[in-house]
Amino acid sequence: MSSYFITTEATSDYPPSLEEKDFAIIPMSYSVCGKDYDGENTKLSVKEFYDACRNAKTKEDLPTTAMVTAYTAKEFFTPILKTGHDIIHIGFSSQLSGTYDQLCAAAEELRKEFPERKITVIDSKAACFVEGLIAYYTLRARDEGASYEECVKVAEDISDKSCGFFTIEDINHLCRTGRVSKAEAFIGSTLHIKPILHINPEGKLIPVTKAISKKRAMRGVVELAKKKMLPPESQKLVGIGHADAYEDAVALEAIVKEELGVQNTVIFDVGSVIGSHVGAGMLAVVLLCTDKNL
Repeated sequence: MSSYFITTEATSDYPPSLEEKDFAIIPMSYSVCGKDYDGENTKLSVKEFYDACRNAKTKEDLPTTAMVTAYTAKEFFTPILKTGHDIIHIGFSSQLSGTYDQLCAAAEELRKEFPERKITVIDSKAACFVEGLIAYYTLRARDEGASYEECVKVAEDISDKSCGFFTIEDINHLCRTGRVSKAEAFIGSTLHIKPILHINPEGKLIPVTKAISKKRAMRGVVELAKKKMLPPESQKLVGIGHADAYEDAVALEAIVKEELGVQNTVIFDVGSVIGSHVGAGMLAVVLLCTDKNL
């Protein structure tokens, strides 16, 4: 057993198939079609969630999310601390949610209650498996024998290099979250334009360019990744994400392997929290890059 836990939030979309030890994920609540789910005791499967999104008939039916509160964070961290473990937490981008500030507040209170324990909350400046990839590399470092302080440094360094390139099915989701104007959304929907986005150095999701079909959008995502990626041999894992679009993800994975020269890939589900903001059909490529500037 490790002397410290690595933790993150549901926004990381960390694939259960990776089966990590001494690792825990804070669940996050969401609502869809007038029903509330806490993400742990009550939740929808990925398929059920996106079907509910597709069947939403009114604005009120569309999904919404809630940030993690300091109280919830304390309830989550306390049992780990009581077992004698320290904690390194990889947090959701502070530019996208108030969750990071709530986690920092919880950590400050817990340091007083457990003065012998160490708690570090890192702003991933990321979301989705861009956040999860930071946790992945930090876990690898820990399992290879890195100290607590060394793992904190790994997490901070990887947060500057973990990049995600995305395309979404419906541009209206960007309008709903204020990323594009109503006029742009109308024109985009009419012309079937697929926006391509990435997470910038500040941790914000921003549009980069557009494509006029899903196939071109997938190629565009791969081209952006190819332009910025670190050498293939330095990529321990490349994530291929999808929001209930598995067949498209398989096709995207094949393009990634061919064009980027990487083989160690994992297909992950874009969960309900991130999915509430991007909608069904989103596709993503997540990997290490030289930096996040485009």
